[in-house]
Amino acid sequence: MVRKNSTRLSFLTGSGDVNKDALFEGLMRHVGLNGRYQTRFNLVFNLVFIVFLAMPYLNLVLAMTIPEHWCHVPGRNETNFTEEEWKTLTIPRVTNERGEESFSKCGMYNISSQFNLASFPLQNDSKLQIVSCQYGWEYDRTWYTRTVVTQEDWVCEKELQVTNTFVFSRAGDVIGTFIFGQLGDMIGRRPVFFVTLFMLAVGRCITVFAAGSYPLFLAVTFIGSLSQSAAFQSPLVLGMEMSAENKRAQIAMLQCLGWTLGVCLMPMIAWVTGDWIAFIILTSAPCALFFFCYRLFPESARWLAAKGKTRRCARELRHIATVNGTFLPDDAMVKLKLIAAKKERIYGLASLFSNWRLAKNTVLIVYLWVVNSMTYYTLLLIVNSMAGNPFMNFFWQSLVELPGYIVGKFLSDRYGRRWSQSGMFAMLVAAVIIVIGVVRNPELGWLTTSLVVFVKFCFTITFYVIHLVAMETYPTCVRQSGTSLGAVVGSSMGILGPYIVYLGTVFDIRIPYLVIAIVSITGMAAALFLPETLHQRLPETLADAQTFGRDQKFWSLPEKPLDQEKTEMNEVPLKS
Repeated sequence: MVRKNSTRLSFLTGSGDVNKDALFEGLMRHVGLNGRYQTRFNLVFNLVFIVFLAMPYLNLVLAMTIPEHWCHVPGRNETNFTEEEWKTLTIPRVTNERGEESFSKCGMYNISSQFNLASFPLQNDSKLQIVSCQYGWEYDRTWYTRTVVTQEDWVCEKELQVTNTFVFSRAGDVIGTFIFGQLGDMIGRRPVFFVTLFMLAVGRCITVFAAGSYPLFLAVTFIGSLSQSAAFQSPLVLGMEMSAENKRAQIAMLQCLGWTLGVCLMPMIAWVTGDWIAFIILTSAPCALFFFCYRLFPESARWLAAKGKTRRCARELRHIATVNGTFLPDDAMVKLKLIAAKKERIYGLASLFSNWRLAKNTVLIVYLWVVNSMTYYTLLLIVNSMAGNPFMNFFWQSLVELPGYIVGKFLSDRYGRRWSQSGMFAMLVAAVIIVIGVVRNPELGWLTTSLVVFVKFCFTITFYVIHLVAMETYPTCVRQSGTSLGAVVGSSMGILGPYIVYLGTVFDIRIPYLVIAIVSITGMAAALFLPETLHQRLPETLADAQTFGRDQKFWSLPEKPLDQEKTEMNEVPLKS
């Protein structure tokens, strides 16, 4: 029965030409596109693993929090003054970035002796000279026992060191994503996955020993960040390449769910520990546990077929069939050799610009990645400057991603990727405009927080959709390179995020929101000119990419092709 049905695919090789896409899809349908094998892989590597991976990706953000601080002026222990009275006596008041009056973070009155202090009233005296902090700083330890900043006094004239550290982290992510993205298409998804896993877990843990030397800390941060984004890509690409078309959005959402669980768990660990060293180790070292899952992470059969590695591809397909309870057809090797015979010459990233349509799609995807990466990272850093419990602020902004992914999946599966992304950009722009108008009003702090959470919700959807579109638009031969290019350029522009937040901290808190509004408007327009990928087969070759989306109408909603519906209705699982 099984071997007889295996001849159903012979029509795909008509006219002596080989349709690589249809040939390999036929093989995958035989071994199973939605069986136990795919379910196990996606649950382990696109859900559970991502929970652990999300924490070292972002743990530096909390470890380098800058708490409220002011100059330490010795002598209070010799008096009966409370801390507030002592600050009133020794610290001048200034107008901060929110337009509010508060104690200076970096200045103190030039008071030379305790004898003089006793004669001053408990109020500011404009006649006193103001100088920079002479005896170090005191920190509000309500939430943090110790951060990198409080340990090393990276405040005031050294506060830019915090921003530069985030920039080095982004730079490492950029370079690592570029390198490992191309390696994923050159040497395979599997080896790249385990190399990036090792570098991230070990690199992050080493940072706890390097904070005493700032150059060394920058170097270790850079190395530990090389594999940040690349570690996410291999399991996501592999999961989509081995699964059915109607499961691609679900796989992307599964990884997003793991991300949300990880970034929600991370601030809770920070809250419990309160110390950045214990926090970094507890959120980084557990990633190494997935080395014990070495045998469960396969090589992509689709990648092996595209590279002409027919024997290894057949072994992977046979293993999938065994786990799913199906058989590999007798003529599988013949079909794989036909695919290998049509193997294209690939020129790395240059292949992404080998034809006009693919080049246009690449530019649009990369730009949308820039918009999402820069704004997402900016919003993430803004959390640390918001009032209230920093851990709960981080938790709520992370938790809102969960309904964002659910809504994003529904919208992208119902109305398509294109309209979903553009519509969300329009909504968040409207919300950001309101934030700009109310953010400096302390009485409307609740409204600001609510709107920022809503903006994060919208960006969660747009980020989810652009990941999905990138995976579905690029052909197999350059899929990981193309996805990595977006992540690389996005992270490159994400380097601006810390500086944008720094401008908001030093000058005007509205600046970051103004930047977010401007780039989001351009992102809304860019999303409309991408092809719709819903209900479309994954392109296999550069030739497929040249025609992908060519016949789509601009003012239309996606519809499932009739031939695809017939194929799915006629497809019968082949059980042993």
